[in-house]
Amino acid sequence: MPNQESPLLRAHELLRQSGLPPLQIQNAGRGSNHHLFIVELDEGPLQLLRMPVDSEAGPRLRSEEEAIRRASGTVPVPHPTLLIPSLHRPKACIQPIIEGTRAQDLRAHDTNARRVDLLCRLLGRELAHLHRIEFPVHEPTFIPFLSPSFVTGNERLLHGDAHLGNLMVQTDAKENVRVSGLIDWSFCHWGPPESDLVEMAITEGEPRPALGRAFYEAYLESGGLEPREHVFKWALVRELERRLAAHAQAYEQTPRDAWTRWLDALHRPGARALQVFALGRPAGGDLV
Repeated sequence: MPNQESPLLRAHELLRQSGLPPLQIQNAGRGSNHHLFIVELDEGPLQLLRMPVDSEAGPRLRSEEEAIRRASGTVPVPHPTLLIPSLHRPKACIQPIIEGTRAQDLRAHDTNARRVDLLCRLLGRELAHLHRIEFPVHEPTFIPFLSPSFVTGNERLLHGDAHLGNLMVQTDAKENVRVSGLIDWSFCHWGPPESDLVEMAITEGEPRPALGRAFYEAYLESGGLEPREHVFKWALVRELERRLAAHAQAYEQTPRDAWTRWLDALHRPGARALQVFALGRPAGGDLV
């Protein structure tokens, strides 16, 4: 069994070999794809070191860095990102720490329905702003396409995992809420913007239609591109099938059963996927 301290030791050694010996480094837990550490370099501010669990994840770090750089100035992001040890063979990255609380944590504990509604609207707004970034036709890019077999000619920069768990917010003394950052760009791609609406459709729209609608309305009101039904349906079916096939054991039985019924319904003639955002859907009514 590997030593539990080995990720921390590897992170310390990686920084040292890269000419960035940390003044301090401490374990900050582990995400689904990265070991996380808080580091201080050269008496500067504390920063976040993200070291992929998969040692072959260098290309993803490059695409993340590019996506964050392109998104900087359009949406709040952890910019700049420093790749370690180099651009060509990165093994980790260092980013500024985004202050605040995950919107998902606020939603789980907040009893103020208006504020929970606002959290979904804030994410819709930021995603609309992000989707203004068009695919650079005449520029090289590290960011992959979502699906080379489904190029629509309207490719935009996609976050790829846009849900309340990746939206950082801050609340002031008057309980006003503002976005402090959109984090975790591990799944960024170029692709049809409809596919970036899928995560919120599954996490909020399906179990909580009012919140899904709040997100969707804010997305459109903030200049988001009008979703095309057939593209959104393709992306939604693709994601539901992926979750059921590749990650079935990672989810509880209840959502898996709901997704199976949903997927079956989406395959029926005339099924409309965008109704997940409560469009023309009665309270408690069927999704399709």
